[in-house]
Amino acid sequence: MSFSDRERQLIRAAFTWGQITYKEGYTLSALEIEKSVLFRRLLAGRPPLAFPPPLRHGFPWYEVIEGRGEHVVNASEASPECSIIAPGSKPGDTCILIDGAFWRVAETVREREEYIVEWGEYPIQWRLRKHWEVNYEMTQQLHNFRKENPNAEVHFDSRPGHKEYSEFRIDDEQTVWLSEWQLSRIGLSGWVWVGVPVDAPSSAQLTPLFQDQLGPLVIGEADKKRGAGWLRIEQAEGEFRFIKLADKLEYQSLISTAVTQFETLLHGIQGEEVEVMDWRDDKPLRHYSVPTKLAPLEQFDLGNENYSLVPDNAYVS
Repeated sequence: MSFSDRERQLIRAAFTWGQITYKEGYTLSALEIEKSVLFRRLLAGRPPLAFPPPLRHGFPWYEVIEGRGEHVVNASEASPECSIIAPGSKPGDTCILIDGAFWRVAETVREREEYIVEWGEYPIQWRLRKHWEVNYEMTQQLHNFRKENPNAEVHFDSRPGHKEYSEFRIDDEQTVWLSEWQLSRIGLSGWVWVGVPVDAPSSAQLTPLFQDQLGPLVIGEADKKRGAGWLRIEQAEGEFRFIKLADKLEYQSLISTAVTQFETLLHGIQGEEVEVMDWRDDKPLRHYSVPTKLAPLEQFDLGNENYSLVPDNAYVS
């Protein structure tokens, strides 16, 4: 008896899901199967993340790891009272409730306005910021009310500089502002977390071979003319993400192609797995093996940056 491709996918998904749920202490009840976001993810052909994702209203929140945009959320005041139940926190750590789950506060930028937060085992951070916008409709309603009722007494809790109540505030010019909390990733995007962590190459053996205005574009083995070559595909806030092209490349030719035919290098990547390395301060941060089909290589390019020539001293052996 042979199985179809779909049946094999179902078997693999069920096996992986059973391993993870057993490790996390869940049962294989009908209810758990029906409500499992992870199982549906596995059935769709996407692997689990390297670490459990944050929760949002009780369900795994994959988009906040893998996505790139901002998320509008509900947030409480920061407090150390619930640090014992916040993933990855120690007793006494400051935590904040975001859409029903406690996150760890790594830094308070402005009390009640902006925080840097973390989740579980992920070595990455998010910015939680209260964003204020003028609500013109409510402002007009307030102006009309005061115009029609000049003797009416309207009281709001006051603080220096403005009057605030719940999720809105009224400034000294009687303008109504509404607030919302926004959560956004800091640094590189999170798609690599579908991969498997591997040992990072020795930082002493790798060095930038060519840099552009954004930072290192190509890195390779130090003091060699040929060897493993890595191409930058992302950069954010001092961090750089490289993808491994091959083990035996001629560096002068690689640099020339990288600055003139960037997309050609990405389109030439073959194999079922691709190696991805994050880099900061000339040292590897993390190193992952990612299924090629899950690496969004088509999204990466150098924009409108073009180079008319490669200097003769782009690589010095």
